Amino acid sequence: MHLHDLPPEILTAILEEAATLNQRLGPTFTYGMSQTPLPGEKAKLQRYIRGPIGTDMLRWDAVTPLRQVCRAWHEWALNHALRDVYIRRWRGSEKWAELPQRRQRYDFYELITQLSGLPVYADPFCSLRQTQSLFATYPSIAEKVRRLCFHGHYHAETSTQIMSILASCTYVTTVSVPWILLRHGSATDWTRVLKSSDPEQSLQSLDLQAVCLPGKQVSEPSNALDLRPLHDPSVDFSQLRRLKLFGNTTFMPVCDSDLLAIARTATGLEEFHLTCLSTVTLEGVFAIVEASRSTLRVLDHSPRSNDGFFHPHPGTLPSDQHICDLLTSCPKLRDVSISVPSLCPELFASENVQWQGDCQIRATGLCTTTTSADGSGGAIRPKGTKQAISVLKRVLSQARELIAARKRHHVDLYIEIFFASCIFEPSQSRVHGDFALAEIASSGLWPREKSGSSKGPYGSTGLYEKDEGDWDVVSEDDFFAGIDGGLIRLA
Repeated sequence: MHLHDLPPEILTAILEEAATLNQRLGPTFTYGMSQTPLPGEKAKLQRYIRGPIGTDMLRWDAVTPLRQVCRAWHEWALNHALRDVYIRRWRGSEKWAELPQRRQRYDFYELITQLSGLPVYADPFCSLRQTQSLFATYPSIAEKVRRLCFHGHYHAETSTQIMSILASCTYVTTVSVPWILLRHGSATDWTRVLKSSDPEQSLQSLDLQAVCLPGKQVSEPSNALDLRPLHDPSVDFSQLRRLKLFGNTTFMPVCDSDLLAIARTATGLEEFHLTCLSTVTLEGVFAIVEASRSTLRVLDHSPRSNDGFFHPHPGTLPSDQHICDLLTSCPKLRDVSISVPSLCPELFASENVQWQGDCQIRATGLCTTTTSADGSGGAIRPKGTKQAISVLKRVLSQARELIAARKRHHVDLYIEIFFASCIFEPSQSRVHGDFALAEIASSGLWPREKSGSSKGPYGSTGLYEKDEGDWDVVSEDDFFAGIDGGLIRLA
């Protein structure tokens, strides 16, 4: 039997296995040198492993032999290798003479004992420019791409090239681009990218990455261009299923007005992630939540800053809206991680929610369960008052009841509450925090029992590279006893 007479599923499995073996046997790391010698200098160079080769490059290398067999295998190899495409900016301006351009020849490179280096300029935007030319010249190749990721391209010129590449990839479903495209791209560009008029080819996932630009780029007049595409009625996000905003910037950042404009048509989102971004408040976040209330499954609102545990203030909602009611009214919401200005027991009062897995709630204050004449809830500043203690106890008790209710439905729910510089574990009735000063003030009489905590200060709290000392874990009873004794303050 000829190999091509096999069922397509079996032939595909054979080719995938061959590609996997080629990838395993081929080079997976690229090399560099310690330095390049200056003219007239005799510097001894040392070879070192610079880093792993990207997965997209590994797939391309793995199918190179297969592409040369026949047309059918060539088409399969293109579909396999070009499914995910990553276009990065070149970050160096030096190369070395002996390092071959073809990674298949790395075995010979490793045999060279006398190394020499030559400074050679490399165009940092070469890959972006060549990809644009390739996809524009051969549309059939661009049609193979399903996922596109761009990194390091923050100029007005590169934004135009990125939009051209996205327009060429008619079947792309997942895109990760710099946030600056929300400013440099026109309404026509974004309409072509989203393709909302064609549900079968529409964009499903959009990631927007933000970084702080150097002063030279910020001062460039061309970069200050803002075409305001989101405010054009033709830009439609109704077919988008996943939206993620990541990273902070001070140059034309994503803000509430942008999310309000997106929420106008984003009625079918299933996942919404907002991480390490402090320029968006709850007004923008809950505009998205309300627009996609019936479909939203994942909500990740973690506006972490460099301060780690001390997140930026998440902002407030209008007086006629209550955060707890909005969250519990999403019928399909299951994964929750959110920062809120105030927290009340009502957040955990509904047993009809579909929450599961890890649920993280970060709050800066507590709110009452009573409502005023206009229907709004009043906030209590946590100053160790009896009222604040009573509300916190009810929050923890209600969280335990919700965990038990989900358990009765055979669903595991683990809740963490970040409040007052501590982490509360309602399921275990434990509190994690730095209680060293309280222990000293009590002359070692408090707490009655303690153990080491694995949650802080590094990791769950986000206090990276800060000398905060080890955290301890105490029981809730000990924690509230410490408050009653004036050893701990809810602040």
